[in-house]
Amino acid sequence: MSLLSLAAPIVMGFLSKHVKQQGVTDAAGFASMLAGQAGFLKGALPTGVTNLLGISNIDALAGKAVSMTSNGGSSVLKKVLPFLPIVAILLLGWWLLKNSGADAAKQTVETVKEAAHEGVVATASAVNALGAFFSMRLPSGVDLNIPEYGIENKLIGFIQDANRPVDKTTWFTFDRLLFETGKATMKPESREQLNNIAEILKAFPAVALKIGGYTDNTGNAAANMQLSQARAESVMNELVALGIDAQRLRAEGYGQEHPVADNGTEDGRAKNRRIDVRVTKK
Repeated sequence: MSLLSLAAPIVMGFLSKHVKQQGVTDAAGFASMLAGQAGFLKGALPTGVTNLLGISNIDALAGKAVSMTSNGGSSVLKKVLPFLPIVAILLLGWWLLKNSGADAAKQTVETVKEAAHEGVVATASAVNALGAFFSMRLPSGVDLNIPEYGIENKLIGFIQDANRPVDKTTWFTFDRLLFETGKATMKPESREQLNNIAEILKAFPAVALKIGGYTDNTGNAAANMQLSQARAESVMNELVALGIDAQRLRAEGYGQEHPVADNGTEDGRAKNRRIDVRVTKK
């Protein structure tokens, strides 16, 4: 199928519409109409396309068509007709660019929508994993807004349960504690959970905690050990700043040891980068 055969339906529809709208009745009017589209075509096509077609000066071409028509009456229509293939190619190029642009825009919108959907799903999954938030009143009279399966509720349950003795294997993982990548600096959104842990320790003054820091297995093992220690100490220092006696806290980094998930996946590595606490006295 030739380029002109592809362009023909588009061109004829375009020309028919404009002939009717502008009341064209003779060859001169027809040529003038074509000339009137020169600016539109020149602006619609990308730089270089007209040069490739050998018609770098559309305005001059349009002017020539009008001049010939003025001098020759109806017979000059035959001279105008050779220019129609050029117009056809230009219009086809414009139409293809317009539609490809629309397709690209549509694809971009679909990609953004898909990414947004994935983000909503991930957020919803995280919320579901923690359960519903509820208000819990501590013995101190402070009310905490905590999730059903969050570290706060688990820690309080362990402290208050006389049938659960202190041991060296029961650890609780912070679930809303975030650090800057590769650093021991906590992100602002970590503040809420740290405040909750501090309030729990204030409400149960006999309790002492060990804070453990962990990383995934990415990078150097020695560097990971150092980072995990720094992060554990960062949490301990923050709790001290919130009013907890430093004698009740101890921090230790374990690096990439004791993984709780598969380091072969991004989700697993994210779970292994964590801060845990263990009750050492209650």
